[in-house]
Amino acid sequence: MYKTMTSPSPTQAPPTQTPPPTPDYKPALRPEDKPALPTERKPARATPLKRRPGATRTARIIKGILRPPIKVLFYLSTWIKKHKLSSLAIILLLVASTSATTYYLTGESPVGIQSQRDPFNFPYKGGKGEGKLVKDWLYTLREGDTTHLQLLSKNIPQAKAPDPAQLVAQFSQTKAHLIWGEPNVIGVQQQPDTIVDSFVEVPVSAKGPGTTVKAIILWHFVTASVNEQDVLLGADMIDLRPLEA
Repeated sequence: MYKTMTSPSPTQAPPTQTPPPTPDYKPALRPEDKPALPTERKPARATPLKRRPGATRTARIIKGILRPPIKVLFYLSTWIKKHKLSSLAIILLLVASTSATTYYLTGESPVGIQSQRDPFNFPYKGGKGEGKLVKDWLYTLREGDTTHLQLLSKNIPQAKAPDPAQLVAQFSQTKAHLIWGEPNVIGVQQQPDTIVDSFVEVPVSAKGPGTTVKAIILWHFVTASVNEQDVLLGADMIDLRPLEA
């Protein structure tokens, strides 16, 4: 008899033995080798943009006001550069007209040559040369010229004509020993009948014993233009006001 032997099936793998798990090896880290913890980021905030000084409302208003004249000056300067001769002629014409107007109205030159302003240029519409009569009469009285004063008063009615000799004795520098200041026209009024009333104040002073007396003499003149000729129709002293020393 044959003896039967048992053996594993060739198709069945022999059982394998799983080795026991080995623990993970983690080397000990020194404090300086430890990884740094990530820092916590703070949320970013929007930074408000600072407005430029030229972007403010006030600056825009100022620029809106100044821009038109600046543009005009720019275009004007450009035109002057292109038309030099024409520009020079226009400037000279403006200077000449301004000087003539200023000299006619004030008696003073605006270009540095100062002339004495005539206070007897009566500033009323249609004024002629009546102020010159008043000026000549007063300065003749100041110098004490009786004959010339009488000639200047020839058109004053006889009943109103002042005595030239008496006026010279009272108010002239030569006879009364008064010191005259500069006469000043304080008022001019034209009447409907072409007669002009003017008022002139004259500061005077007189030296006394140890003191100087000052006063203001107020004169009233009546002038007119008859047949294109200026005439003096009245000259009166209406007030004498003493001033404090």
